[in-house]
Amino acid sequence: MLSALGQSLPIAVGLAFVSIPMAVVVLMMVTAGARASVAAFILGWVVGIGGVVALTITIVDTAVPETEASRWASIVRIVLGFVLFGLAFKQWRSRPRDGAQPMQPKWMSSAGSLSPLKSLGLALLSVANPKNSALAVSGAAAIAAGTYVVAEQAVAAVVFTVIASVGVAAPVVVNVALGDRAASVLDSVKAWMTANNAVMMTAILALLGVIVLGEGLSGLS
Repeated sequence: MLSALGQSLPIAVGLAFVSIPMAVVVLMMVTAGARASVAAFILGWVVGIGGVVALTITIVDTAVPETEASRWASIVRIVLGFVLFGLAFKQWRSRPRDGAQPMQPKWMSSAGSLSPLKSLGLALLSVANPKNSALAVSGAAAIAAGTYVVAEQAVAAVVFTVIASVGVAAPVVVNVALGDRAASVLDSVKAWMTANNAVMMTAILALLGVIVLGEGLSGLS
């Protein structure tokens, strides 16, 4: 199990720093009366990430013979490594040029007014985003390759999901800890994440691409 955790946790940390889901929670936190929506969004994120991880591990366990699981997991990680490089390149190309202001997605401007049900759906859609789902599948592949014991896989999957959800839960912790000062702090954080999202995600995706590709290649050697 330690092998599964060691290979999957760097990817979980990458997911924790995905800025858009965190920015959505920040928007909701600075909106009065949005606590239920915040809880629904965090729940949707946790369920979505956990569901992708569990489904991926189940597919590997049932569709691939145990003797071939490590090899196929390595192949999956190699493919996902190149996918992460491609997503990093796409993020880099989308960065603001020459001091231009970054464009905020239209749906983010209305995030603070979403109902709990719509917030839940938005969280699930965030998980389905190619870069987020690719990271979740990469982590699950690492877990499947690291251990074949179902109980150990389950523990590793739970730890992965918890670490991957730290980012979206962080604004809630900040709000509780800072009280009345939280609104200004969270608003500054949202502005910084919006301005630096492309560059930050480029670095995270490229770094994780190197890690995932390296682990995949070493698994085949």
